[in-house]
Amino acid sequence: MVIALGSMAVKVPFTLQYAREQVPREFWDNPRFLRTNYRITGAWGAAFGVAAIAGAYGDLALHDANNLWTGWIIQIAAIIVALRFTRWYPEVVRARSLRERGLPGPPEPPLSSMLLPPAGYLTPVGIVVLAFNAGPTWLGIVLIAAGVLLVKSLNRPSAAEPDTGDGA
Repeated sequence: MVIALGSMAVKVPFTLQYAREQVPREFWDNPRFLRTNYRITGAWGAAFGVAAIAGAYGDLALHDANNLWTGWIIQIAAIIVALRFTRWYPEVVRARSLRERGLPGPPEPPLSSMLLPPAGYLTPVGIVVLAFNAGPTWLGIVLIAAGVLLVKSLNRPSAAEPDTGDGA
């Protein structure tokens, strides 16, 4: 978390080095490219912060460094969200940039495409809750059901994307 936020403080977001491997050099000084990297680095800083707080709570308050929730489930969820945001947000920025310039391009990816992996994480978490007795039975069942229902609803084609019937 310190590295992510510190890199932003010194005006060199740590995601720049990775983004530059995928983006042509002529965009490196573009304010939109830099702003995108600040936001992605901020998302990683937030994820690392959530993981650190969860881990600290498990260690200091629960006195259990290997607590399933604070040592694993919450920390993995934070990383999944950061990973998905890292893939989703640049696609949003590219689509908006093309649209603003009146150029053809893919549509802006919906928020549901970013939320799908975290929603999909709920089902295995529910299974883990049941398998390891990591909470009340009802919680495991609710997490499994919520994961299945959310994934199903997020996978529905939007009005902008008509269902072709081919399963895609």
